[in-house]
Amino acid sequence: MRFARLLIVLVIALVQGAGSAAEEGVWREITGPPVLEFPRDHGAHPETRTEWWYVTGLVDDARGRRYGFQITFFRQGLAAGDPEPGSSIFRARQIAAAHLAIADIEAGGFRHAERLRRSGGGLAGWSTRDLEVWLDDWEMRRDDTGRLTIVARDPTTGLGLELALEPRKPIVLNGDAGHSQKGASPGNASAYLSWTRLSVTGQIEIGDEAVEVTGDAWFDHEWGSSQLGDGVAGWDWFSLRLSDGRDLMVYQLRRDDGSADPFSSGTVVAADGAPTSLGRDDFDIEPLGWWTSPSTGGRYPVRWRVRVPEHGIDLEVVGLVPSAELDGTATTGVIYWEGPAKASGSQRGEGYVELTGYAGSLAGRL
Repeated sequence: MRFARLLIVLVIALVQGAGSAAEEGVWREITGPPVLEFPRDHGAHPETRTEWWYVTGLVDDARGRRYGFQITFFRQGLAAGDPEPGSSIFRARQIAAAHLAIADIEAGGFRHAERLRRSGGGLAGWSTRDLEVWLDDWEMRRDDTGRLTIVARDPTTGLGLELALEPRKPIVLNGDAGHSQKGASPGNASAYLSWTRLSVTGQIEIGDEAVEVTGDAWFDHEWGSSQLGDGVAGWDWFSLRLSDGRDLMVYQLRRDDGSADPFSSGTVVAADGAPTSLGRDDFDIEPLGWWTSPSTGGRYPVRWRVRVPEHGIDLEVVGLVPSAELDGTATTGVIYWEGPAKASGSQRGEGYVELTGYAGSLAGRL
């Protein structure tokens, strides 16, 4: 579960020449298990309104110092279908955004950068044949061997990534064979794919320091055209690699009254890569500790108990950098929390947690 749907709330005026965002055609909705063909479906699906490619990881340098990283590329459609004859070539029909964040776990430091561009003109774009997406000099791509490469540098914040990632498990089709239902409407769903374990080598940069790192990462690719169901204020999303070789993804959609929406879902991935889908009644997420942002006033849980009883999973999950809040009001208009976490209990583990709707409800916005 990712937050790229939030790009729907972008202030379109940020994109010069965008014109009206009214649909001229019809966006394709995901109404059942997608018919997938690889490598084509690693690429973009511009017939849908929203799409994102997302990587988080935990890495170590030669001294054993730990870092967390997140990089996400978004594609957002503004107008469906082909342009009408005679329409302005300057009108943006699709836009791209990207978020980059690095957490220095030992120092408790957290920095992030973000970009927004319209597609076309070479500044931003994507392939429909394989995974290749770029925004200025930030890019994520997959080669013929299956290796992913990520390059992104932001001179303003001093952040940078230059990484190679190798999947160590087969790609996972979340939900019903890749069909992830998130609301009562038939089209209120996305296609949702994950590589839950990738080995990482490369370099990260924070300020004037560049260090060689190795570690593990998680990759999500999701696309669709509809929005959150009525009354959903936000969500809590977990991606955890466990010490027994399994991987766990769960997301709890939170309603206005704090209860879990019935379309909350998840996946347990066995050590051999076999996935098992989870429904709302198969897992439980209980907040145990909180952090309040001094800049936005958002109050976020940063410690949880996560249980999946039928799979023998009972974990205490702790955010490793409590201040991992990203204020995206300048681009996406949304404030959220996304940070590295560790797990203990029935197994040890590590991964990332994403939290939305704590610095202002999303109800009625999506």
